[in-house]
Amino acid sequence: MRTLRLILISLPWILVLGLVAYLWLDSGLSKNASDQKQQVNSTVILREMEALGKLELVKYNFKEVTELKKLAPEYFYNTIKIGKDSKIAIITAGSATGCIDLTKLSMGDLSNQGDTLRVKLPSHELCYYKLNMEQTRIYSLETNPLINKEAFIQEAYTEAETQIKEAALASGILDQTATNAEVMLKPLLEKISGRKVVFVKQMDDYPIDLRKN
Repeated sequence: MRTLRLILISLPWILVLGLVAYLWLDSGLSKNASDQKQQVNSTVILREMEALGKLELVKYNFKEVTELKKLAPEYFYNTIKIGKDSKIAIITAGSATGCIDLTKLSMGDLSNQGDTLRVKLPSHELCYYKLNMEQTRIYSLETNPLINKEAFIQEAYTEAETQIKEAALASGILDQTATNAEVMLKPLLEKISGRKVVFVKQMDDYPIDLRKN
């Protein structure tokens, strides 16, 4: 009888402890399932973004006049010039493109917070700058016979490409790239994830990837 009474007294506590254990385990399983779902969701988003690769977001076109002058060679302790100075003027057309490289995204750049997906996009880049040789022509050219004429012309083209780069940066191409990235990618990410998307700003300065095509 004493044993039966002890069992009856302890039974409610056993039931309570069992219920608490069940709720704790169920909560843990639900959390793990939710984490796994978010992990899978983030993986899908990451793969979709990587498939886009280097996304070109803005292109600036330029037309400029580039002038280059090279002094004639000097001899006898730089006191005597031989021949005339070399001068070239070229009318150039070219372009510069801003982009972001989505292959640089990692799982650490994506975080789920309830119904919101926070995304840290890769830094925007100046992908390339180049001359359009079909629309670029030499306007005037004077060369000293003692210098390499072809090398002098190529040096002028190189200077013209540098001017395109500087003009693009001065025109705010990187800021426009960042703006276009949010405008174009937000609806795409929201469709893929089914969540509201918030972009997290990069804290570092603009890195510039200068590749001439």
